[in-house]
Amino acid sequence: MAEKLFVHVDLGTGEKVLAGQLLVDKSQGRFKYARAYIEHPDAFPLDPVNLPLNGEVHLNPRTRETPGVFGVLIDAGPDEWGRRQLTKTRRPPPVTDVEFLLAASGEGVGALHFTAEIRDTPRPTPERPFENLVHLQQIAEDIEAGREVDRNLEPFFFHGSGLGGARPKTLIDHENRSWIAKFNRESDLVDMCKVECGTMRMARDAGIEVPDVLLTETARGPVVLVARFDQDEAGQHHLISVASLINKFDITQFDESAMSYPGINQLAKRIGGHTSSLPAVIFRRMLFNVAIGNTDDHLRNHAFFRKVGAGEYELTPGYDIVPNTGLQGSHAIALGEFGSTPSRDNLEAARHRMGLSEKQARSIAEEVLAVTADWRDTLADLGVSDSDLGVLERCFTYRSVLESFVSA
Repeated sequence: MAEKLFVHVDLGTGEKVLAGQLLVDKSQGRFKYARAYIEHPDAFPLDPVNLPLNGEVHLNPRTRETPGVFGVLIDAGPDEWGRRQLTKTRRPPPVTDVEFLLAASGEGVGALHFTAEIRDTPRPTPERPFENLVHLQQIAEDIEAGREVDRNLEPFFFHGSGLGGARPKTLIDHENRSWIAKFNRESDLVDMCKVECGTMRMARDAGIEVPDVLLTETARGPVVLVARFDQDEAGQHHLISVASLINKFDITQFDESAMSYPGINQLAKRIGGHTSSLPAVIFRRMLFNVAIGNTDDHLRNHAFFRKVGAGEYELTPGYDIVPNTGLQGSHAIALGEFGSTPSRDNLEAARHRMGLSEKQARSIAEEVLAVTADWRDTLADLGVSDSDLGVLERCFTYRSVLESFVSA
């Protein structure tokens, strides 16, 4: 029997408009836009590559590698943490992708919401006062440890999004803004809350657009707050990851031309989100990720959004920019034509493919090097311990690649 859900989109007025219906059976997913949505003056394609705005039925095969659910919908659904939390607190727990999307509707990033029936109204997001933070931190620890939790608190948790990951998190309202509060895990090798706060601030100092970040202490330890960039006074912005745009769900199906930093630049040209400054923006993010050892730079950690009232897609601010203490050297996507391992030649190949001059590329590298040179002091000022700094030492090893690139 086919599963179904109805997709609603916030067009910026606060009203959630029915955009279409998804049906998923054992062989494929089928999505069709609602006629009223197609005729709406503010309508736009939910995915400019895979879901053009027309009256056709759009098909997505369901195989071992692909879920049958279009990636842009998964982007608005729960991440790994969100799925764990929903499995722990919902009875019966969701199992399929459609069930998870319905369970977490409105809790992910972006402007999409889901209902089981066409006449259902997407539920509003509950208020999450800052005073609840330490209590939610305790519940997150219980979920991580596999302990029973109070299911009545489930509405207060942030289920994350397909763009996130496994880190425990919740939404918190603070100073008239919405923040994603991220917690440490017992299995972390270092204090990731303090480290993420530090590296995100370094990224900003290096010229990368990132959300505001705050570090706060509770009775249960540090929490890093990351401001939501998918919403502002104008409303909810529609968002789609690079992974969804190129329809890549299986990391074993590696396509270097698409799954690379130069590939992100080429994709921007395709969807109309390209500006003359974008190659330098992407190149700068790539160099910073190399410098801090952020090798978990997969395609769901890069995204575009269509702001309320805008006609074109833009690259989102950088997010989840943090050293990967578990694996150094090989990045999740290719840097240049020589693969995913940092080297002077690989950076040079990326520069050339993105159309940057040698002078411009080396200037960017020098700026990244200048900021990351003081990484120990930056993190120590946030309270990162000497032992943690010792673990992080290897993450910053590949700064030497940038140094060789600058001196070539």
